[in-house]
Amino acid sequence: MCVQMGISRAAVWKQVEALRAAGYQIDACSRRGYRLVSAPDTPHAPEVIPLLTTRRLGRDCRYVAETGSTNRDVAALAQGGAEEGLVMVAGRQTAGRGRMTRVWFSPPGVNLYFSVLLRPAVEPGRAASLPLVAGLAVADALAGFIPGLAVRIKWPNDILIGGKKLCGILCEMQAETDCVRHIVLGVGMNVNLTGDHLTGELRGRATSLRIEAGRTFSRVAVLAAVLNQFEPLYDRWRTEGLGPLLEAIGTYDALRGRDITLDQGGSQITGRADGIQADGALRLMTGQGAVSVYSGEAHIGT
Repeated sequence: MCVQMGISRAAVWKQVEALRAAGYQIDACSRRGYRLVSAPDTPHAPEVIPLLTTRRLGRDCRYVAETGSTNRDVAALAQGGAEEGLVMVAGRQTAGRGRMTRVWFSPPGVNLYFSVLLRPAVEPGRAASLPLVAGLAVADALAGFIPGLAVRIKWPNDILIGGKKLCGILCEMQAETDCVRHIVLGVGMNVNLTGDHLTGELRGRATSLRIEAGRTFSRVAVLAAVLNQFEPLYDRWRTEGLGPLLEAIGTYDALRGRDITLDQGGSQITGRADGIQADGALRLMTGQGAVSVYSGEAHIGT
């Protein structure tokens, strides 16, 4: 290794120690060199990139063991001119966020917390439908890992299995009057979370791939699968809008045909969900007729 790389034994040892500190198990064999025994299930770029089929998304993949929020980190990088496709992954978030400033439960080392920088040349109004595009990508990816389980998209930005939340999506945008400057797409997904991690009300509301399937999953493989599914859907959404994706989204729709109550900042509206429109709005059939709903928290059967 020293001869091939043109470096000293001490330099090789230093790099090996850095890999060991990152969780790679490497054996040293006297006078023979080093042997890689195992790699950690950590979304480092060298683990993720070989699994990608994307052209842009994830090709710049950065991992941090801990951060406040990957969305905030990527927003700062966007301000500095980072290119579309950058992905930031965290082992743990100390200030993870969901919609409506909710705290996102982020235990270390078991789940996926990542953000993607996007720079679509679209009008700002279209950005509201992007979480549904990401939701379709997540649902398609998860269906490949757990084909026997019913994955559902709950408008506007949740992924459910068995009525329990598995994944949340948060889009944050910086825009001018007529154009988007950038969108940060954040995804928090419960991958190898166990029941022991869940306390209080989370026990009845949250789940994970491991809980549902009874086995552990590679976070590296799940991340790559989501990015691989998302890029072609995103490219189509950029050029054609949400319309061509509505049929596919409808196959996963958790609300359609269900009686729901929508909380909208202190007020409520009740009706039967009747699918998603081309602009991303939820169509709700009420006693006064059809209503297009653009925001709110949906509660099924209440």
